[in-house]
Amino acid sequence: MKNFQSIVLWILVLGLISYTIYDKKFNKILYEQYQDGSWHQMQLIDFRLPEKLYFADEPVPLEDMSVRQRLDREFYVFIFSHATTAMIIRRANQWLPRFEKILSEMGVHTDFKYLPIIESSLIPQAVSPMGAAGLWQIMPEVGKQYGLEINEEVDERFHPIKAAYVAARILKENYQKFGSWALAAAAYNAGAGYLEGVIHFQKQKSYYNLFLYPETARYVIRLVAFKHIYENLQKYGYQMRQEHMYYFPALRKIKITENIQDLAEFAEKYGVSYRTLIEYNPWLKGKTLSIKEGKTYEIELPYSSRSKHEVNTDMKDTLKKMKTEE
Repeated sequence: MKNFQSIVLWILVLGLISYTIYDKKFNKILYEQYQDGSWHQMQLIDFRLPEKLYFADEPVPLEDMSVRQRLDREFYVFIFSHATTAMIIRRANQWLPRFEKILSEMGVHTDFKYLPIIESSLIPQAVSPMGAAGLWQIMPEVGKQYGLEINEEVDERFHPIKAAYVAARILKENYQKFGSWALAAAAYNAGAGYLEGVIHFQKQKSYYNLFLYPETARYVIRLVAFKHIYENLQKYGYQMRQEHMYYFPALRKIKITENIQDLAEFAEKYGVSYRTLIEYNPWLKGKTLSIKEGKTYEIELPYSSRSKHEVNTDMKDTLKKMKTEE
């Protein structure tokens, strides 16, 4: 019995020694692999802020210890929320180029392409507890004020492109009012009226010096943090290849000039499921689509889908051509 216990003990000791040697070797390989600076992510230690940070070409006052602490928090939240941040990065490949183009067209700094990341994590169907909706989290009254259609059948706050133009208009108006992109972002979050009152009472004109609602106090700081991480992915441990990113297939626009009585049948007619129809057109909220006088809609669908009418037309054309050749 003693001999058996001795054998078991020696097996355990040898196993422990082997594991220790393997663990050290494995960690040494990882350390060498992440010499680019992302090793700290593997160990969750020793994060250091960059020496300089900017948002919309405006410098972030890193000499202010309070600002540094707020930034540390947001960097840690993004860096160590691995799954959430990784999914946002993959979605960003789909959306950011489209938003950057719109912002540039509207005269808004293109760093605001990151705003829907903070607002909705780039989830097109996102709805807040307060009723804000879509990628840009627009409230119903604001959407209507800026010309978005909102009813039982259609909610254009969920239209990624139309909502992006509204967001750009709001940001541009805020910038003209406050003279700072950081304050324009804060006003987008909390409202221009609230921010005017805060600035008047506190007699401060820098976003970083204002005492604000907790969400608004984090808002620009989060934008700064994600912008820097996204522009330095490998440094922060996100070793993502381009082929792993999400993307949109080539999309075609179908102009709608007549009522659609059944959107599921419409989807089937165009060779897609109802789920695919809503995925590419999240602004469709009902089972039908009514055309108001003077109004038209554009529905986006992948080019890979083809309607039965299109297929039948192609077949007829092919048969006609074959008969002509005979």
